[in-house]
Amino acid sequence: MLWLVYEDYFKQNDMKFFIRYLKWYVWVIFLLLLVGTSFFFYKFISTQNGLYFVIECGFAVLSGGYFGYEMRKSVLSNIGDNTDVFEHKIISMRNVLKQRKIDNMEQIDLLINQINEELPELKLSDKFRKSVYAIGTVLLVPSISLISKWLLDSYDEGIYMVVMVLAIVMMLIGLFYIIKPLLESVIDSPYKKMKILKRMLEDVKMLDFLK
Repeated sequence: MLWLVYEDYFKQNDMKFFIRYLKWYVWVIFLLLLVGTSFFFYKFISTQNGLYFVIECGFAVLSGGYFGYEMRKSVLSNIGDNTDVFEHKIISMRNVLKQRKIDNMEQIDLLINQINEELPELKLSDKFRKSVYAIGTVLLVPSISLISKWLLDSYDEGIYMVVMVLAIVMMLIGLFYIIKPLLESVIDSPYKKMKILKRMLEDVKMLDFLK
């Protein structure tokens, strides 16, 4: 029942519905920002110049922030202000509960308890992070140590080459931490949505049953 309620609610509150209302110039600006992001990423890969990497990150932040801002404007213009958005979500939640014949506080409490049981399993980023750290500890550190020793023993300019290897590793680690929030937003989407569903159930419970 929980996942049926989950699917019903988010079908009625899918942000993709409002994409159709975005103006044409929003897509043009967004695509130009993406092109800029791709261009400076290519320049960084081809030249290993850290400045291009910083500029590429700036374009990535701008493109994501701009698109999110325009989507928010689309929601507000088609539904109303924050109060209207909240009321729209409450009405959607009530309709879903009514369709699923959930009409008392005990049933809502049971759904909330089921959500609490599901949430730890849906936090996939924690498992992913632990796997990355484990692989880094088991493979990356010994590998870097062996490569560094081999470079120092085999080449006169071994110190310079070791520094270059360490610099590349540090850039890759930095890149990982930059894209980590994006990865988490993707793989933790069910987790975040389930938390939203829990909050809406609690709001309906408070408004309709705790009077």
